[in-house]
Amino acid sequence: MDLKNVSPFSLGALGAGIVAFILSLFDSYVTVSAGGFGSAGTNAWTSFATLGMLLVIAATALIAVRVFAGQVLPPVAPWFLVGAVLAGVGTFLLILRALTGGGSVPAGLDVNIGPGWSGWLLFVAGIVLTVCAVLDSRATGEKLPDFSGQKPADDN
Repeated sequence: MDLKNVSPFSLGALGAGIVAFILSLFDSYVTVSAGGFGSAGTNAWTSFATLGMLLVIAATALIAVRVFAGQVLPPVAPWFLVGAVLAGVGTFLLILRALTGGGSVPAGLDVNIGPGWSGWLLFVAGIVLTVCAVLDSRATGEKLPDFSGQKPADDN
């Protein structure tokens, strides 16, 4: 397989997926700082962010299979669309978890809960993965299957 023949959007999606996985391992996906008491963080493998990461990894794996062994995928589904949806839903779940990570905080406490540096970079990597998956589908010219049930008209 020659990488020169691979779409730059496919390569961008694969790179973004790998970067997203690496960023998910850092303990600054969501950080909590409590006034002068210090701070703590967690990685992206908690709560429903785990599902988001699994979807991002599945999208990256599907894109890799399409690029390097596309002949093994049955032609029954628009695989570009499946990859883009997996990446988009996974990224949405990651963003949602980081922005809603805090519970109720007792009044009078100075507590900040939100995305840390790896969380923000993970958002960018997920968005890049999703956008590259969509642009790759447009560049390859893959079409959606016709589920209307109508038979195509004869041209004669």
